[in-house]
Amino acid sequence: MATIKPIPAPARGATTSGGIGRILRPVLAILVLLLVAAASAGATWFITQRMQPQAGNAVQLGVGQVPAGQPGQPGQPGQPGQAGQGAQGPQATPTTFVAPSATPIAVPAPIFVPIEAFTVTLQNAETERIMHVGLTLRVSDEQTRTRLEKYMPEVRSRILMVLSAQSPTGVQTQQGKNDMVAAIKQAVNRPFSPLPDGQYVTDVLFTAFVVQ
Repeated sequence: MATIKPIPAPARGATTSGGIGRILRPVLAILVLLLVAAASAGATWFITQRMQPQAGNAVQLGVGQVPAGQPGQPGQPGQPGQAGQGAQGPQATPTTFVAPSATPIAVPAPIFVPIEAFTVTLQNAETERIMHVGLTLRVSDEQTRTRLEKYMPEVRSRILMVLSAQSPTGVQTQQGKNDMVAAIKQAVNRPFSPLPDGQYVTDVLFTAFVVQ
């Protein structure tokens, strides 16, 4: 007669451990995914913040001028670059740029007084030259232009005295021409008798210059 052996039942502890393991594995996988996602989001936020410009170093772009009344500007009281006083102590005053005006600013037209050309003889102990010079005077205002035209004979006489006193070799150099321009301006700007004040010639322009 055959003997049937009973099948041993699994240990209670082993059954419990196997069930807990099957439950914990999905939970641990979910936690790992959450940690990876959080770390990725944190790294993205950190990089984004580093790439953004700091508020204190913001650069304002624009073309124009600082609005009138701002301290530290030409013609306005204050020191350029002076720090402003705020509620929390001194802090730098930002510069605000405004768009240029749509209407162009009117620039005054130059005022020229043409002078009839001069021909003078230049000589020294060594040589003699003939100089032909055409001049135009640039003046500051209409009053000076009118006065020069009214006193033109005296203007030409003063210029002729300056030209005839030049050196025949010196006028052919750049420095000699500059000295001649300065002497002509000084001579023409002297007052005309009986006027108490002089006129203002700003520049002397050569329109012709020949030395033979």
